[in-house]
Amino acid sequence: MYLIFKITRINFFHLFAILLVTITTLFFTPQAEAVPAFARQMGMNCTSCHFQNFPALNNFGRVFRAQGFTMAGTQKMIEGDDLSLPIVLNASVITKLRYQSSSSDSGGRGEIQWPDEAALLVGGRVAEDVGFLMELGLGPQEGEGTAYDTGDTNQNGIQDLGETFTGSITAVATDVTGNFLSTKFHFNLTDTIAVIPFSTDGLGVGYGFELLNTGVQRSQRPIENRKGFSAGQVLGTASGGATGMAFVYHTNDWYINYSHWTPTWGNSQVNIFGGLANYLRLVYMPAIGSWDTGFGITSMSGSVKSGGTPASEIFVDSWTIDAQAQGQVGTMPLGIYASYGAAPKSTATEENFYNTSTVEDATAFGVVAKLGVIPGKMQVYLATASKTNGPTTNTTTIGLQYTMAENVKIELYNVSSDSDDDYTMLMLFAGI
Repeated sequence: MYLIFKITRINFFHLFAILLVTITTLFFTPQAEAVPAFARQMGMNCTSCHFQNFPALNNFGRVFRAQGFTMAGTQKMIEGDDLSLPIVLNASVITKLRYQSSSSDSGGRGEIQWPDEAALLVGGRVAEDVGFLMELGLGPQEGEGTAYDTGDTNQNGIQDLGETFTGSITAVATDVTGNFLSTKFHFNLTDTIAVIPFSTDGLGVGYGFELLNTGVQRSQRPIENRKGFSAGQVLGTASGGATGMAFVYHTNDWYINYSHWTPTWGNSQVNIFGGLANYLRLVYMPAIGSWDTGFGITSMSGSVKSGGTPASEIFVDSWTIDAQAQGQVGTMPLGIYASYGAAPKSTATEENFYNTSTVEDATAFGVVAKLGVIPGKMQVYLATASKTNGPTTNTTTIGLQYTMAENVKIELYNVSSDSDDDYTMLMLFAGI
């Protein structure tokens, strides 16, 4: 749950000073115990599953997610011959309130962004071997979707009754007025094999199953500025609409996820038997000394025919490598997350959904280091990202996070870019 405030034209370092004074007065604020939905189900603190602060996962958080949110904690259960449900429906509200100031602000005015990605999150155990997660948006959202040359008469990105989509499909980033919805059901066939049908309007195909914090899934990240540290987020391969089925084999040390999917959301006319694209993800998660690490490689390939007659064909082609290390330097927790990826150029007959250029491949690199200068309370970070598709664009992000409670954090950061799209953001993020 996110509350985010963006800052007007005040010097960034002055803002840091103001925030540090505020933090000093708040330093002895009591920490909250377990909140949202999964903490309620398990009867455990948020820090049991998260590294430094939410939403980044630690080792136990990965195990909980890998088992499909089915682990039972201290909560009472309704048990029967073929029934195993928590006694209550576990839910939470996730919200951000942000205030942003940038060099392009009209008349020197910043922008209040509220609600930003506010959502009702419901999830947990459905049965002994079945779990689920559903996120329902609570207001206007900034989304990434698809645009059709012709046929989408109401411009909602969904082929509604009476519409026939024709022409090419391109990725777009736009403000979408209305709700969003992401949902998945996790079926544990064995202790190590799972099948997960999923659909999301904006979290990317990694929403089906992802355990690392490197930005392979849009919402699973250590800092707010997702395009400031993650190659997949810069390229757009790790966000956007996605619907499909994930087939997963996982252990404590590694996992493989093959997803048969389409980069669309909502009602789509597609052939699910052999007519969807391929997503392959392999991750190795060893303990190196006292460090919790992860190394991954991701590949997207194939095409999807979507829409009426004639159908539009969507080609996807990309690859990414990523790594993370979570541990301590002295008494201070340190997280490092890095990734590099590419979306090959389009051809005369196949337009890559992630790179429409026919001239050169699009490549991206990102890395962030996040240090807990006051363990459990305050983190500072430095991130950089670059993209090459024609001219190279570099972005630098410097920020500070303060955890008021395990489920409430304030984040202040500044983004500087070669494209002169510089801005400063103040955000309040809460899970209730």
